[in-house]
Order: sequence, then structure tokens, then C-alpha cells
Amino acid sequence: MMKRFILASLAVVLLLAGMGYLVYYRGIYVDFKPEVSVTANFRTQGKEIQYLDGDTWKTMEIRGVDLSSNIPGEAMLDFVPTYEDYTRWLEQIGEIGANTIRVYTVMAADFYEALYDYNTTKEKPLYLLQGLSVPDRANYGAEDIYQEEFVDLLLENGIKAVDVIHGNRAIELGDFTGTGWYQWDVSPWTLGYLLGHEWDSGIIAYTNNSTLGETSYQGTYFYTKPEATRFETAMAKLMDQVTAYESNKYKEQRLISFVNSPWDDPFAYDTLYNARFDTYNQVDMEHIGASAELLSGYFASYRLETLCPDYQKYFTQAQRAELGELLTGLETGDLYSGYLTLLNRYHTVPVAAVGFGFSTARMPVVENHPPLNEQRQGEALVELWQKMRGAGWIGGYVSTWQDVWDRNTWNTVYANYSLGVDNWQDVQTDGQNYGLMQFWLGSGEGVCTVDGNAAEWQGKEPVWSSDGMDLYMDYDEKYLYFYVDGFSPEKDVLYLPIDTTPKTGSTYWEEKKISFERGCDFVVTIDGKDNSRVLVQERYESLWIMYAYETAYENPYEQDNWREKDSPVFRPIRSILEWSEPKAVGHWVAMPTYETGKLRYGNADPDSPAFDSLADFCFTADGVEMRIPWGLLNFSNPAEKMIHDDYYKHYGVEYMQIDEMFVGAAVAGHTQGRISMASFPLEGWEKHTEYHERLKKSYDVLQAAWSGR
Repeated sequence: MMKRFILASLAVVLLLAGMGYLVYYRGIYVDFKPEVSVTANFRTQGKEIQYLDGDTWKTMEIRGVDLSSNIPGEAMLDFVPTYEDYTRWLEQIGEIGANTIRVYTVMAADFYEALYDYNTTKEKPLYLLQGLSVPDRANYGAEDIYQEEFVDLLLENGIKAVDVIHGNRAIELGDFTGTGWYQWDVSPWTLGYLLGHEWDSGIIAYTNNSTLGETSYQGTYFYTKPEATRFETAMAKLMDQVTAYESNKYKEQRLISFVNSPWDDPFAYDTLYNARFDTYNQVDMEHIGASAELLSGYFASYRLETLCPDYQKYFTQAQRAELGELLTGLETGDLYSGYLTLLNRYHTVPVAAVGFGFSTARMPVVENHPPLNEQRQGEALVELWQKMRGAGWIGGYVSTWQDVWDRNTWNTVYANYSLGVDNWQDVQTDGQNYGLMQFWLGSGEGVCTVDGNAAEWQGKEPVWSSDGMDLYMDYDEKYLYFYVDGFSPEKDVLYLPIDTTPKTGSTYWEEKKISFERGCDFVVTIDGKDNSRVLVQERYESLWIMYAYETAYENPYEQDNWREKDSPVFRPIRSILEWSEPKAVGHWVAMPTYETGKLRYGNADPDSPAFDSLADFCFTADGVEMRIPWGLLNFSNPAEKMIHDDYYKHYGVEYMQIDEMFVGAAVAGHTQGRISMASFPLEGWEKHTEYHERLKKSYDVLQAAWSGR
């Protein structure tokens, strides 16, 4: 009897464990109450989003912020931030005046616990737009959306997300999702779901031209209209399946949408515009309809990318005729207003910006768009938000909350090297500097503040000394810092030769008739507040080696264009940019460039009323403080002491490791003989366990607009 009892008990335990696995790990359920009516606490009404407050529907304007799990030295998909981190960030996001947050995928369980605790203790909650995404390997590696690893994974993550926000899921090994036991029901504050973070245009094109996908769909909640493409059909089906799962299992519905962008907007452009902006797809939410069973609603979502101010003149004649009176009275010559107004007029559903932002990087990516410091970043965000409101949009999400160190941008991606996660920040790279908050490695004591106060250098040993001048150096994960004293900064012109690679470099600067003790790769010239810059020996100029054809219609490896190892020519450091306007198709046109080596004078102390986050140098009474970004000196990964190797040896950008660099200094007119140079050892750094955060000045600007402060 005892043996039978033990076996029976074991069978019950195994049965319960199996049922628990199916319910909490696989989302299996049985609808025991099919007669219960489905409800919705959020809905669309005309061009508005509304939320239910008691028995009253109230209009909601989205003031949102994108939040991710990025922190220094950790991969986003490792979901390292803790409950305490999310609690602190939610507090700060709430204080800025935001009412919603957007996450790209299912986060770690700590995030939902922090959100639950925040919303149950605050008078004003933070609503959630839950993203449903797939990894980049699928988005940029699949042939089309109908590959199993793409559409099935997207649906699986959508079902996980529904259970997660209802506090009814366990995820052990997530594929592009967090893990943990999700027991906090945040559904009362979940606004809806968003399919995708960004769609690869190639995926859309291949899907639309595939013979495998469905050309129409008729679901319980969503259906496609005759004009729908295969990609739009896939979106309709996924939206329907996610809505059906939540409606059947939880008897609730939420808003839903999928991401679009100006690259794939519903408008038809002529050949010139298409060639410039790669707008070879049209994705249109208007090709999807909703049945009467949908109580919540759906809306159109756009990531706001680079736009052409005169986009209207590039519409095809057929598109212009189709839009008709929608084009009447649109503003022209404005980067956004006319486009935002047209999109809102075009759509019959509400329109939201699911990602709009501006970078504080030193280097821009589009011509006629100069770099923005933190103050201007905030002002630009407020200006765009006000334009969205004026155009009738329901609001949007600032992208992003924090700087993201592992993002790459097309015009710097070749220059950086990393084996794993990034433990340094390239302040040159546009994509790494969109945050309202930045990170610094260490416990909080900065290496140097470039503010004209040399007190922090007292007690340190100079790296180099000569002719009454001293040169001091230090570095952190963003910059190399220099302090030179013993000259008159308002009158003298200062030269700082820098030798990084033993492979190349010149001992002579032909233009200035100056000689150096070592073969130099760079010369920093401090010539007043408005004429200071970093120059590169022409052999080591990455723009030439990467973009000689695009900028000069030349082949850098042809004999006539060959640059010698010891060439005495030093050139301004420039980066390549995108055109802001379409250029003629069929013949070569030089791509624009920007002198990123030009140095900006100012005070880099965040506590100063004169603070300028883009300041590179500041004069002291008898010298100068400066900070030079690692990337400006061809460092590809300073944490590992990696720099660019000789371009002509490898026919492109490869990398090498160094242990020291050499520096010196001289004042113009006092450069008799060779300028002496001294070694500055480089130790690099391992993964840091400590970092600190700083809210940018853009936070204060946005807070004033959103909170009325």
C-alpha cells in the first residue's frame, strides 16, 4: 500500500509539474469562462487615444521615453540592470514629466517588479508600451519575414509579453527576452504592444516579392484590404494573433501597432529621391482594417529618421494626384512640420512617434546638421515634440533614456573594434550619444574637467618638460586629457605632436617647416579660440582610405594617389556625411564632409553656467586644458590599446595594439631644432564593476517643457 501511495503521489507531483510547465513556461491555457465579456481600458477614438478613468474616458497625450537594459560594459541582452537601477530610472523618468515608457522587448523580471512598485505608490503612474521584437540576426539575416526563426519567434515573444504584463509567466532562457519569474501584474498600466523595433528594408522588400507569404488575411480582430502587401498581411496576422491570445485568455484588449519609418512610409517618390534615401518600400497601416470585435484600437507608429526638407517636390505625379487636397497648405522649408502634418492627414487612425531623438556626439551624420550640445539636444527635442502636437500627433517617445555604448553608425563603424561588449564610449559616434543620461566609469571622481582651472593637475608629474613648458596627460573611457602650461594661450600658437603608431608618421611638417624627434601621426594646433584643430599625417587619414572615391573620385591605392609612410603633409581630419538633399543620378557627385578635427572652445564643467558639453579645450591663465576623443586619434578600442594599423599594408582598416604613445609641445616661433617628445604609457583597462550616471542638460530642458517648470 505504501509503495502504491508513493507512486501515486509521485504521479500527482509530476502531473502538477507538467501542468505548471505548460501554463507558466509555454502559455498553454483553457478558457473556462467563454461567456465573460472582453474589456479594454485603453482605446482609440477618431485620432485620439483615450484611457478609462473610473467610468469616464479621457484623452491621453503620450509623453514617453524609450528605456533599455544598456549599461557600460554589458550586453543589452544580458539584462544586467537590477531592481534598484530600474527603480531609480523610473523615478527620474517620472520627474521629467513623462507619462509612458517604451521597452523594445520583454525585459528582465526586475523591471516589471520596479514598474509595479512605482505605479502602486505614485499618484501619477507611468504607462507601458511593450515592444515585441526579434534579434538582429533575424531582422538583418533572414530572407523574409516568413522564415520560421522570424515570424514564429515574433509571435512567441508576443505571447510571452502578454503573459508577462499580466504577471503570469516564467522565462528560463529567453531568445531576445529577459528571464525570471514574472508575477507582477502591470496590465492596468500597459497601454499596448508594438511590433518591431526597426524593420530592415531588405526584409520588407524580400517579403513583398516572395511567393511563400499570404496575400490577404481575415482574422477575428484584424483583416487586410485588397491593396495590402505580403509584409502588411504578416503584420495584420501577428496583430490579430496577439490580440486574440490576450482577449481569450485574460478577457482584455490593448492598443497595438507596428513600427514604420520615413524610409518605408506610404508615399511614392520619384527615382531621384528613392536612390538617395533607399525608399524602395511602401508600408501602409491604412491597408489594415479592424472588425467590430476590436474594442481597444490600433494606431500608426513612425520612427522619425532623417528627412529631406523639400520631400514634397519629389512625389511622383500619381502620388501627388492621389494625395490631392491633403497637400494643401503644408509648410515648406521645415525639416519636420509639413511631413508630420501630411502623415496625420493621410492616416485615419492616431499617429505616434515611437522614437525621436538627437545625438550629443561630436560628429554629425548629415550635412547642414551640426553637432548638438546637451542644451541644444533638449531644445531640439522640445521643438520636435511641439511640432508633433501642432501636426495632430498623439505624442511620442524620446529615444533614448540612456546612452548606448555598443551602437554603431555607418560613418564610424569601420573605425571601431571590439571583441564582445564595449567598455568605452566613442563620443564621435552618433548612435552612442542619444541618451538623456550618460555613464562614466568609476565611482564618481572624474579624471579631468576641462574648465580652465588647473588645480586638479597640481601634484602630478608632467609627461614632458622643455623650455619652461610642462605637458601633463591622463585618460578615461571617453577622452585623452592634456594640460600644457608655460605659454601665453591668448597670443601664442601651440603645437602638440603625437606619435601613436610605429608603422607610419613624419618627422617633418612641411607647411610649418617644423621638425619632430619622432615620426608623428597627429599634430594638435591650439591657435586661439576659433582656429584650433587636430591634423593627421596624410598616410594615416582614414577618410581618404575609406572614402576617396566618394569624396574625390579617386582610388587611394593608385600610384599617383599613393601616400608615403613619411609624407610631410598633415591634413585636417574630416568625416563623411550623408546628403541632406537628393543628388542627380547617373553621374558622380562628391559626398559632403565635416571637419571633425576642428576643436571647440568652451567650459566642459556641467556645474558651470557656461557649460558646453561639446567643449574640447579651455584656456588657463598660462596654458590650456583639452580633451581629445580616442576615435579622433584613430583608436579603435582604447580599453585594449587598439589603434588603426598601416592602411596601405592591409589595403583598408585593420588593427594593432600599442603600449605607449609619444607626445611633445612647442610654441610657434620657438621651434628651433627638432621638437622633443616623451613616452606616455598606456595601460588600457579591464571591465569596470563601478560606473556612475549623470543626467544631461537636455533632461532639464525637456523637464521644463513637460512639467511646466
